[in-house]
Amino acid sequence: MELITQLALDRIGFAFAAIATLFFFLLTLVTKSNNLPRSLILLWSFISTLWASYYLFTGAAPYSNPFSASLELFRNYFLILFLLSSLAQNELQLKQFWQKRHVQVLTLVMVGSIVICSGQWVSAYLIFTGSLVLCVIQLALLETIYRRAQSNKWQYKPLVLSLTICVLFDFILFAESALFAQVNHQLWSARGFVYAAMVPLLIVSIRRIQAWGINVYISRDIVLQSSLVFAAGVYLLLIAIAGFYIRYIGGEWSHLIQATFLVLGFAMLAVLLLSGAVRRKLRVYIEKHFFANKFDYRQKWLELTQDLRQIDISKPDQYETILTAWLHTIGYSRGCIIRYTQGTFFSLLSLVNRPKLNSAEEQLIQYYAATYSDKFWLVDLDDKTDPFVQQISETSQIDAQLLVPIQAEGELWGLCILNAPDVDQLKLNWELRDFLMLVSEQVASYLLLMQASEKLSENAQFAAFSRMSAFVVHDLKNVKSQLDLLLKNSEKHRHNPDFIDDCFDTLAAMQLRLSKMLQQLSAKSAQPSEDSTFNVAKVIDEVITHRCATKSPRPTFATDVDIQLSLNKERFASVIYHLIDNAQHATEADGKVSVTLAVEKNHAIISIIDTGCGMSEEFIRLRLFKPFDTTKGNSGMGVGVYDAQQFAAQHQGELTVNSSLAKGTIFSLKLPLP
Repeated sequence: MELITQLALDRIGFAFAAIATLFFFLLTLVTKSNNLPRSLILLWSFISTLWASYYLFTGAAPYSNPFSASLELFRNYFLILFLLSSLAQNELQLKQFWQKRHVQVLTLVMVGSIVICSGQWVSAYLIFTGSLVLCVIQLALLETIYRRAQSNKWQYKPLVLSLTICVLFDFILFAESALFAQVNHQLWSARGFVYAAMVPLLIVSIRRIQAWGINVYISRDIVLQSSLVFAAGVYLLLIAIAGFYIRYIGGEWSHLIQATFLVLGFAMLAVLLLSGAVRRKLRVYIEKHFFANKFDYRQKWLELTQDLRQIDISKPDQYETILTAWLHTIGYSRGCIIRYTQGTFFSLLSLVNRPKLNSAEEQLIQYYAATYSDKFWLVDLDDKTDPFVQQISETSQIDAQLLVPIQAEGELWGLCILNAPDVDQLKLNWELRDFLMLVSEQVASYLLLMQASEKLSENAQFAAFSRMSAFVVHDLKNVKSQLDLLLKNSEKHRHNPDFIDDCFDTLAAMQLRLSKMLQQLSAKSAQPSEDSTFNVAKVIDEVITHRCATKSPRPTFATDVDIQLSLNKERFASVIYHLIDNAQHATEADGKVSVTLAVEKNHAIISIIDTGCGMSEEFIRLRLFKPFDTTKGNSGMGVGVYDAQQFAAQHQGELTVNSSLAKGTIFSLKLPLP
């Protein structure tokens, strides 16, 4: 019997009790409620943790010393206060509760009892008898609580049951102790186990009682891990006891048999704890019998969101990422995503842990589309009562259990096929159906977003190419204007050698520009420009003289400053030309277009001023800087002002406009000086 004595079962029991009450204390502590029952149950659970820890580390008997007596009486005192608060009004505050006459009397009696028991001024018989009185008071309060619960008995039943079992156990323990003037060691050894076993019921009740608002939350993972640890502890305890009896009756072979049994016992425990099937079955059992909902929706939703955040539409495995997230959400291991195109035609988007579709599965997908194209019905192929399943003649070749529709804009977009080993498969009830439909809607939004992003990317590429083409056409117009100017001047100056030299220089410049445009079209992207330092006034004068002179009114240019800029000369000239050309189009032949150049706060200011028709504030705000929006009809591309604005922004400058209808417009291009 020495081995059982060395096991110190009383201390093991109080260890369980200390852990359980501490766990309950922490759960209650983190709740956001702030009311009288919560405060008192916190005090009681804290004292209970100290009480169990004291007996765990000392192994002392109850009421054997002043500290033990104080802990016992404090536990009973706060438990009675908690029961009294349960009978009081819900909105009663702690200060008001302490002012109650019966609470004050109880406090005085308990203080006196602590002093008397700590000083050991009475016999053990009277101390144990006093404990019986406390047990009777607690039982009476528990009975009153249960009777007053009326329609809320379902909420209070676990509380009354758990505390009544503990109090009755104490009543039996102290009744025998009072009779024989000593504590029964076997009953005392079981006390910690009894209190530890009742804590789960207490947690359930505290969560159920809505009047207190103590929303105690325990995750499924915590319950699973705690259950595994508890089961392992009980298993090891049984192994130790069985090993003792084997040794006790084993004779000469006792040590060999005991060692073999213990090793095999530990090996079996390791197999059970590491077995995925055992853990899954235990999880299903816990979720089915201890939780109202099958899933921890908060945790599942966070996991789904985190998994979907891993999607990268630029990579080819985007659909596989979505399918993996879907499988992870319900704990399944294999599946595929199908995309319907026209009617019953479909394409396979993703596969995870399964082979490609066989003929039986393809027929199933086509049959589903023909049957539920507008109903979006979830199908469990294991449900033989489902009319859809009854129409399927051969299911042995189908690697699927759940068929989940994916809908978009009221139409059947696709289908997700899910499957898992038999031990992991879920029965399709109303809860799983609602959860899967919710996940399906979330995933469908990501799928549609991915499709929209792909189309947007394609459209962006076409738009970029179209924009580049528009700028090229715009530049071609400039080339044409230069050719028109050459042809017009050739009538007067064709025999002038200087004019001929200038024509060849102009043609060479146009040839270079056309080559660059062709390169951009071939590469489908704009080529990077080269900056150079140039005289601003000289470039503006050349633009007016060589590009704008053929159109009325002829612009005038005036400046008294000499400014150098380091930019792309050709693009700067093109921007100035477009702004002047727009001013000429907006102004009658007898009007005026003038260009000025000035310096202001380390910036060059180029202003194009006309006396044309002007623009309204609405036109400036909504249309002026919008690309491909033109008022010139087929003769314009609508990119001149937009290009000028982009040019200014790229060089940390600014393009401003000030215009009035029938009075004229002023464009000001502001560029920083080097």
